[in-house]
Amino acid sequence: MVTCISLLVFVAFYLLYSTSKKMAGVGVMGFEKWVVDHHSASQYVGLALLIISLGLSIWLWGLGSGVFTFIILLMTVASLIILLAPLRLVSYKSVGITLVFFLICELILF
Repeated sequence: MVTCISLLVFVAFYLLYSTSKKMAGVGVMGFEKWVVDHHSASQYVGLALLIISLGLSIWLWGLGSGVFTFIILLMTVASLIILLAPLRLVSYKSVGITLVFFLICELILF
C-alpha cells in the first residue's frame, strides 16, 4: 500500500511539474506531449491524484500520522523529480526498477 501511495504521489507531482512554465521540455516519460496539449486537464488529474494519495495515507495511518507521512513523501518525491528530471534520469525503466525494488522490500518487511 505504501508503494501504491508513493507511485500516486510520483505520477501526480510529475504531471504537475510537467505543466510548469519553467520546466524545460524533457520528454522522457512519453506523455509530456499530451500534458502540454491538455494543460488544465493534466493539472486537475495531478491534483486529484494528490488528493487520492492523501486520502489513502490518512486511511492507512490515521489523520495526524497520515498527513505528516504524506507531506514527507511529497517533499521527498518532489525533490527527486526536480533534481533528476532535467538530467533525464527519470524514465519508465528507472521508475519500474525502483517500484519493483520497493514493492519487494514492502512485501518482505511487512
